Amino acid sequence: MDLPARFRDELDRGDFLPRGARVLVAVSGGGDSVALLRLLAAAAPERAWSLSVVSIDHRTRPETADEVRFVAELAAGLRLPFRAVALAEDGAGRSEDALRRDRLRALVEAARDAGAAWIATGHQADDAAETMLMRLLRGTGLDGLGGIRPRHGPLVRPLLAFRRAELRDWLRGDGVRWIDDPSNDDVRRLRARVRHVLLPALRAAAPDLPDDLAGTAAELRGLLVPLDAWDAAWLERHARALPQGPGLALPVAALRVEPEVVQGRLVRRAVERLGVSRSRLGRACVAGVVEAASRDGSAAAVPLPGGWVAHRRGAWLGIRPAAGGPASA
Repeated sequence: MDLPARFRDELDRGDFLPRGARVLVAVSGGGDSVALLRLLAAAAPERAWSLSVVSIDHRTRPETADEVRFVAELAAGLRLPFRAVALAEDGAGRSEDALRRDRLRALVEAARDAGAAWIATGHQADDAAETMLMRLLRGTGLDGLGGIRPRHGPLVRPLLAFRRAELRDWLRGDGVRWIDDPSNDDVRRLRARVRHVLLPALRAAAPDLPDDLAGTAAELRGLLVPLDAWDAAWLERHARALPQGPGLALPVAALRVEPEVVQGRLVRRAVERLGVSRSRLGRACVAGVVEAASRDGSAAAVPLPGGWVAHRRGAWLGIRPAAGGPASA
């Protein structure tokens, strides 16, 4: 079966986009997103999709403006509406996490402006394997081991069943050009080190590692669905808004009834409700909050990402802004 046919099968199997969907396709100009754009454009007529294209200029290199123009030409060739968004802050020297957060905010705003309910991104199987290993290296919980989710809010990632190499082989076969981002080869960045150093070493011992990791992550995501529902129900029953200012309070007695691993999940969910991405909540950070809740009386504040702190005050575990207020999460 050729790659476009496999892609259509994957769309149906994963139930990614409903018929008639308005979809914003995020395209950087790299091989993955160019392949995604062409595959979605080919599938759109029979599914009555309305596609538009966005390219985010991260302002990390002088060439990024040229890459945005390249994507504009691709969109014009497919007769699709195009918009370019330049991040407000110069991206040079900023962390991968900070750029990712800014990119996501820009995509959500662009989708709203375009009237699109869905945002399609070009993450593929190798990206998912890299992300899983990066989270292991940073210290993660079950959520992190679930890897990149195929669907999350407005985001859809229909290429997760495909490998980077096969997408580029397909583009080459059709004579389609793309632009490689040289920062992807900069091993000062963690993802590049994982991609070019760690994964090749692991594949030497386990050639099918990306596919195996993808399978493991999919199984974990299936297990996490009922766990997430239980967590949400617990927080609805027990969590309280702080009487003054933003934040949440969790009753220590109800929290301590649960096993420690469940306490950690509930702390993660509570902090996520305040707008902090789960990828920023490392295991050590969550363990510190659980430990604070386990102490009788009051405990010192535990700093959290995004400008929040957690602290035990009597019968409650409070999560509130640190001095200066919460930062962008």
